[in-house]
Amino acid sequence: MAHVELEADRVSVHMNPLDEILSLHGTLHIPYSNIRSVTTDPVPPAWFRGIRIGTNIPGVKVAGTFFTPAGMVFYDFHDPSRCLTFELAHQHYQCVIVQVDEDQDPATLASQITARLAS
Repeated sequence: MAHVELEADRVSVHMNPLDEILSLHGTLHIPYSNIRSVTTDPVPPAWFRGIRIGTNIPGVKVAGTFFTPAGMVFYDFHDPSRCLTFELAHQHYQCVIVQVDEDQDPATLASQITARLAS
C-alpha cells in the first residue's frame, strides 16, 4: 500500500518499507503537469502483466516495474478495488497503479487530483 500526498506542484506516492522491497522502488514523485488522467477503476486480473522487476503473485501482491507492449507500468497493490491509476505523459512510466492506504479514499484523492489538473 501507499500513502498518496498531494503537494503544491506534484503528487508523491510513499510506499511502506515492505512494498519498497517488493517493488524494488522508493517514493514516486509525479508532477501534475505530467498527469493525463487519474481513475479509480478496479485493476483487471491478469496472470501475466509483462516482464517485471519486482513481485507478481496473482491474487496476493503485485509490486514493481513491468515492461509491457504499451510501455513501462508501475504497480503496487493487493486489493485491486482500492487503487488509483495515473495515466502519464513525459514520465519514465506510462502508467502508475497504486493501492492507497486504508485511511485514504481513492475516489476522494482522484477528485482532488483532477481538480488540481483543471486549475
